[in-house]
Amino acid sequence: MKNESNAKLALNAMHRASKQAIEKAANLDLKIPVWKEGKIILINAKEKLKEISYS
Repeated sequence: MKNESNAKLALNAMHRASKQAIEKAANLDLKIPVWKEGKIILINAKEKLKEISYS
């Protein structure tokens, strides 16, 4: 059970770090790489930030 809770904590930490990175990129008006339909594409960080703030 402890391993499961550690894994969940680690996953939550990665999600928080990802959101912070997207916020920083949006503030600098940068594009970020995203895996979509089997390839990597660059999207505007501000659009991605709006997308994740709704979910």
